[in-house]
Amino acid sequence: MKPLALAVVLGYLVLTVVMGIVAGRRGRDDPTDFVAGERSFGPVVMYFVMGATIFSAYALLGTPQRVVAKGSDAFYVLAYGAVGLVPLFFVGARVRRIGARQGFITQAELVSARFESTRVSTWMGIASVVSFVPYLVIQLKGAGLVMAAVTGWPSFWGAGLVYATVLIYVLRGGVRGVGWTNVVQGVGMLIVVWVLGLWIPTALYGSVSGMFDRVLAEAPEYLTLPGPDALTPMSRYSSEIIVSILGLSMWPHVFMKCFTARSARLVQRSVVWYPTFLFFLVPLLFLGYVAVLEGGPADDSVLLWLVDLLAHHPVHSLLFAFVAFAILAASMSTGDALLHAGGSILVRDVLLPWSHGSAGRRWIERARDRSILPTPPQPGAPLAEDERGQTRGIRLVDVGLAVVSWGMLGVIDSVSIVDLLLLAYTVPIQFLPLVLAGLYWPRASQRGAEAALAAGLGTVIVMFALQHWAPELAAWLNPLELELGALGLVANVSALVVCSRWGPAPSEETLRRFELR
Repeated sequence: MKPLALAVVLGYLVLTVVMGIVAGRRGRDDPTDFVAGERSFGPVVMYFVMGATIFSAYALLGTPQRVVAKGSDAFYVLAYGAVGLVPLFFVGARVRRIGARQGFITQAELVSARFESTRVSTWMGIASVVSFVPYLVIQLKGAGLVMAAVTGWPSFWGAGLVYATVLIYVLRGGVRGVGWTNVVQGVGMLIVVWVLGLWIPTALYGSVSGMFDRVLAEAPEYLTLPGPDALTPMSRYSSEIIVSILGLSMWPHVFMKCFTARSARLVQRSVVWYPTFLFFLVPLLFLGYVAVLEGGPADDSVLLWLVDLLAHHPVHSLLFAFVAFAILAASMSTGDALLHAGGSILVRDVLLPWSHGSAGRRWIERARDRSILPTPPQPGAPLAEDERGQTRGIRLVDVGLAVVSWGMLGVIDSVSIVDLLLLAYTVPIQFLPLVLAGLYWPRASQRGAEAALAAGLGTVIVMFALQHWAPELAAWLNPLELELGALGLVANVSALVVCSRWGPAPSEETLRRFELR
C-alpha cells in the first residue's frame, strides 16, 4: 500500500466523476446530445478529445516496453502518428456537413446511408464493437497494473474499480462528460510524462544526451532498424506503419468526433493541431532507453519499474503517485471514449436498422424530410419516447461492453499491449475504402460496399484463424509476414472496385445528398 499514491488516485477518480456529472447536466439527454454533444465542441475540447482519446495506456506502457523489446522499432509510433489523421483533414469537413444536415451521429450511419444497405450498417457495427474489446483490454490492463502497485490488490479488481468510475461519468455525462474529463486527463499526462522523461535520465546519467551516449557505446543495436537480433522483418515493420496510418482516423470513436465539432472548419483545424500531441511520446522513448541501459523488463510493467529505480530518492513517493495518475489518465481517456462509442454504435448501427426496416430507406426518408435544416428543439422541450429509449439502450450496452471487456482481461492477459493494439487495428482499416469511395467516387455501389466489407473482414478472420491453427499454411500464404489488416485491405479494395464497376449504380438522389452531383 502506497498512501500518497492512493490519495492521489482516489482524488483523481472522484474529480472525474464530478466533472462528468456536471458536464452532462448541460444537455437534453437525447441521442444527438448524448452521442454528439449537440455538435457544439469548441477548439480546446476538440484538441484534447482527439489527443487524449488516441494516446491511451498503450502509449505510456507500450512505448517504453517496445524500446526494451525491439529497440528503435518503437519509433513506428511517431511515423504513423504524425500523419494518421490526414484522411480526416480531407473527409472530416464533408462528414461534419453531411452529418449535421441529415442527422448522422455514427460512422456506420453515414456509410450505410450512402450505400443504402442495412448489411453494411450491421457488419460495421458488430466489427467495430468486436475490435473495441482488445483495445479496452489494453486500458483495463493499464488501470489494473497501477491499482495493483498502489493498493496491493489483484489487478483484475483494481481495473474493475477504475472502470466502475468511468462508467459513472460516461453514463451520466455522455460525450460531454468524456470530452471535459479528457481535457483534464490530457493536460495531466503531458505534464507528468515530460517531467518524468527529463528527470530520470538526468538523475541517472547527467542529461538526456549523456544517456544516449551510453546507449551508443553499450547497446548501439537499439538505435538502428530492424533492432536487436532483427526481431522484426522490414516488410512486417512497414506494414505495421501502413496499417496504423490508414486505420487511425477510421477508428469509429475517433471518426465520430467529426460529428461533435462546432463547425466543419474546426474538424480540419483539429487535425492540423493534433501532431503537436506527439511530443507526448518523446519522453516515453527516453524512458525506454533508460530501461535498456538498466536491464529493465520487456513487459508492460517497465514504466513502474523505472520509477522504482529511484526508490532511494526523497521524492520517490510523490513521483510514483503522479506516474500512477498519468497511467490512469491515459487509460481512462481512451477507455471512456471506447465505451461511449461502443454503446452508441451497437444501438444506432445494429439494433435500430433491423428494428425499423432497411437502414437505407430510413435514412432516405429522413433526408427527404430534412431538405431544409430543421429547427432545433427548444430547451426543456419533452423528448420523444423513442429518443429516451435509444439513450437508455446506449447506457445499457455501455455497461455490458465494460463487463465483457473486464471479463476478457483474464483471458488475454498474457498478450502484450502492442500486439493487442495491432490486432485491434485490423478492423477499422477495412472501413477506409468505403468511406473514401462513398464520399468521392460516384460509381461506388451497394453491391461493391457489401462485397468489400465481406472480403476485407473475411480475409482478416481467416488469416487470424490460420495463424493459430495452421501456422505453416499461414506462413505460406503470407511469406512477408504482413499485418493482417494490410492483407484484408487488398481484398477489400479489389472487391469494391470490381463489384462497383459491374453492378447497379447508386441513385441520383443518393449522390446529390452526399455532394456527388
